[in-house]
Amino acid sequence: MMIRIVTEPEARIEPGHQWLIVPDSPSGRALADLLHERRPLIKRGGSLLIPHDEHVDQVIVQLIDELARVRYESPVLVQLTMVMDEEEVE
Repeated sequence: MMIRIVTEPEARIEPGHQWLIVPDSPSGRALADLLHERRPLIKRGGSLLIPHDEHVDQVIVQLIDELARVRYESPVLVQLTMVMDEEEVE
């Protein structure tokens, strides 16, 4: 999954009027829901636009901190296994 950051004029979005752009796929929607906490998303073509505001920044930092904590507590952990329902696989 490719995540892009773009800058577009939008007075309601801070810092720097940025958008995170993720694919409109099951994993992209899951990430968007996590970062944006199920607030309405903007769909543009095959992508979802997530306003990169202070709240999203805080969620990203918390997510990184949690992943680092898990890795630190389990130094032999090589891979986290993700299990998906068959209907989620495209």
